Amino acid sequence: MGKLCSSCGVVAFDLAIAKFCGKCGSKFNKNLKQNKAVSHNRLVNFESYEEFHGERILKIFLIFSYLGLALAILYLFFDYKVYGDTPHWDGVFIARLIAIFFAVMVVVAVSHSFFKNHRVEAITFFGTLGYTAITYGYIAFDNDVHFVGYNWVYYLVATIMLGPLITKKIYIIMEIYQILIVLILFERFDKSSEEIFIYTIFSIPLAVYVFAVVALNRKNGEEAYENAYQMHIIASVDVLSNLLNRRSWYDKSRGICALNKGLSFIMLDIDHFKKVNDTYGHDAGDIVIKMVADTLMEETRENDIVGRLGGEEFGIILPKTSLDEAVEIGERIRKAIESKSVKYGDLELKVTISLGATHSQSNNDLEAVVKIGDTNLYKSKQNGRNRISF
Repeated sequence: MGKLCSSCGVVAFDLAIAKFCGKCGSKFNKNLKQNKAVSHNRLVNFESYEEFHGERILKIFLIFSYLGLALAILYLFFDYKVYGDTPHWDGVFIARLIAIFFAVMVVVAVSHSFFKNHRVEAITFFGTLGYTAITYGYIAFDNDVHFVGYNWVYYLVATIMLGPLITKKIYIIMEIYQILIVLILFERFDKSSEEIFIYTIFSIPLAVYVFAVVALNRKNGEEAYENAYQMHIIASVDVLSNLLNRRSWYDKSRGICALNKGLSFIMLDIDHFKKVNDTYGHDAGDIVIKMVADTLMEETRENDIVGRLGGEEFGIILPKTSLDEAVEIGERIRKAIESKSVKYGDLELKVTISLGATHSQSNNDLEAVVKIGDTNLYKSKQNGRNRISF
């Protein structure tokens, strides 16, 4: 079982990321197991927990919200039929208008991008205020206590419909407020002890039951999200290097090329890598691959796209980067790797890399860009390796 990132809602689990969040880079709880962890990987983008579940749930909930708004408007006519000729009509009318306003705000909270980062909080906040307005109207103007219960059940159904999006903390705060506000209003308007008793034995067991449903939905939602995230990591990342695999790198790089705003590309591979494998074994080669991959992540920028394209070959897309800047980055990477050594048993292994760089201002054909970079890489090898050509 993983844990949610407190910053952006992404789940960490042992196979994927245990120390850092894959979406925002925030540190996770130190109690997470580290034995199978891989390092923070800025390259893998995945939906937040709310985005993952919200895409499916909120479409249905929006329909339910419109239904709630329609009922709030429809009940205005019933209120008039009951209270139209009484002194209570003005108060009931105002309470109903307030409830309609908050029903509108629930619809807005579900559908508008303004509430994207706090959608569930906004939905529950506006819904609770709408419930308060209607409940006040029922209690203050001598309606039957059963109407309070019926109204509350509708809001509990809405809570359940939010499924894994609603947290236990939000639910507890919301329900404590709703139950207390009813009891305070009962006391304020001198309701009988029988009515208070009926409401209490009805509301508290139902609130506990719905809490169990909310907790189970949240638990199932977290497990479903973890499984989806794990599968995304497996499909996107090269296990050895923790860089994007060839397919994911090409998919992500094509998206950058499609923007057609100018980019640079660096192709590189490890010099005499076959000799390392043949002389020291594939375990030594794996250690070298990991060292090079880690260095690429250290020396590139947040928006650069780094992938292992096969064997000892790596590719880097540098968005909105001139050729001079790309060469500077490539040279920095080359020097960093040249200065490092990796320990294999009692041996200290050192390697170098050759690089080819190119720039494209308008060409959105990724394959053509890669081909030029590969040609320049070949020039580096022809000219003695451990250098960058462009």
